[in-house]
Amino acid sequence: MTTDVEIDRALATVTATLNDQQVEQLETARIQEIVDAALGGERKLTVDDGGGLHDESDAPPDDTRAAQSGDAGRRARGRRVGAVRRTDSGEWIAERQNDLAERSDTAVPSPPPQGKLRGLLTKLKVLGP
Repeated sequence: MTTDVEIDRALATVTATLNDQQVEQLETARIQEIVDAALGGERKLTVDDGGGLHDESDAPPDDTRAAQSGDAGRRARGRRVGAVRRTDSGEWIAERQNDLAERSDTAVPSPPPQGKLRGLLTKLKVLGP
């Protein structure tokens, strides 16, 4: 099982590298290389095509062989422990995911951007009379 420290190290390395290199699109193979390098060259986490990081030690033996054969992006298996995504501002972020929480596999949408008028009205409502 991959330790919390290893997962945090991999996520921090991915965000730092992608932001430093100003990568425009999610490249599964490149992110997998970064994760492997952060973990000392071992493939403990696999990256799926959507940017999810999976703990390979939780995968069934069949899936582990498929992931090590170079097909990791399409066949990542095991417990999802994190996700890499690009924000609207162009910054790459990686987030830990709590797989033990109820409905942890449910996608959480980001709030829609507020217009200037809506933002001002919200501030006025919060401040009150």
